[in-house]
Amino acid sequence: MNNSLSSAKKDYNQISFMRWPYYWLGHSSNNGDSRNPKWVGFWGNDFYNTTDIDFNEFIARTNQCLDYVRKNCAGCELIYRPHPEEREEIKLLNLASFVVQKDGQAAEEFLLANRENIKYSFSFCSTSSIAGLNLGVNSYIFYRCFADIFDGINKIFTDNYLKGLPENFFINNFETPLVENKLQLNEDAPTKIIFEDILTEHGGPIWFIVQENRYLLTILGLKKIIKTLFPERKVNFIISKHHRWSDDKLKHLRSQFDKVISIPRVFYSLKPLRLISALTISRKIKKIKLESGSILIGLAHHDFVENCFMSYNRDKFKLAILPESVWRLNFKTEDLGFDTNKFAFNKASFFFNHFLEPVLGLNRTRFMHHEKGSNMYFIRLHKPIEDIYDKVLLIKNFPVDF
Repeated sequence: MNNSLSSAKKDYNQISFMRWPYYWLGHSSNNGDSRNPKWVGFWGNDFYNTTDIDFNEFIARTNQCLDYVRKNCAGCELIYRPHPEEREEIKLLNLASFVVQKDGQAAEEFLLANRENIKYSFSFCSTSSIAGLNLGVNSYIFYRCFADIFDGINKIFTDNYLKGLPENFFINNFETPLVENKLQLNEDAPTKIIFEDILTEHGGPIWFIVQENRYLLTILGLKKIIKTLFPERKVNFIISKHHRWSDDKLKHLRSQFDKVISIPRVFYSLKPLRLISALTISRKIKKIKLESGSILIGLAHHDFVENCFMSYNRDKFKLAILPESVWRLNFKTEDLGFDTNKFAFNKASFFFNHFLEPVLGLNRTRFMHHEKGSNMYFIRLHKPIEDIYDKVLLIKNFPVDF
């Protein structure tokens, strides 16, 4: 139970792969049989935040996608769920026959809660569709229907994000027949074994750290594995909080975890109040004493709050979990076809990387834009992620044997 950190690194300092752990959240999925309404979900896109595209063409093509859904899903209840950052886009779409739902619920939670009612799930290329596919829902994206208007660095980025997904996930054109592609969810035995080994070696409480609410189902699935293996083990939850984490959600989470700590998210900024906030938060986290044998499981490797916990607890076992696509785009960027000469720090990220993080004793991070002023950015630890964490688990876009 009390192996040294050097021994832990020797045993676990490598990268492994896992599936999205949705199997442990339950298995039933009748996808809208005769006893249930047949719902069809379409996930919106905040395309005004995408540079280098023809917005008018993008709107027209999206309306063709909506026509495809109306044509191929006749008799179903059509639901349009806007992107959280979608504002003006929805006003330009032909949403005839669609019910628009704006309830703030994360797409992954909506899919899990309603998957017995959902027949099909569509989007331009939302991560929500990837979640739906891995939750056992028929899911598709129209990405290839936009090939002539979505190119350049947008195409390089998205092609790499979508690697490993099956052909029947893609609708190639508007004449493509709609064929079911739902998965049978199976147990990811290798991941369960990895957790059993780690939990056996390190007997303290678990501390999940997260920023994006789309990873909540991942944490709940992993919590089920932990409680199956070690029912008495304490499982805690640390949130780098922003506007998508509602007070009601935090209240609910406190009933599901032994302890929930909510800390405001820190942004790269040179504004005096935000710098003071970063200093205050780092000092607060440094004073939090974790029990011997604690296991830190981070799903936000680049986040300031997670960086503080990992940097100030170097003697604790640290596990990073992130999608393989996110790892590839941020840690293997130079190999993917981007023009590396165009990468640029902004003033705030330069200050954090060269001054603030070293002074605070934090792992250095790199936040870089692809061209100055671009909204496409890459964020990563300065060192390879496996040099900071004792174990790294990369989530495959699609279940495979490994």
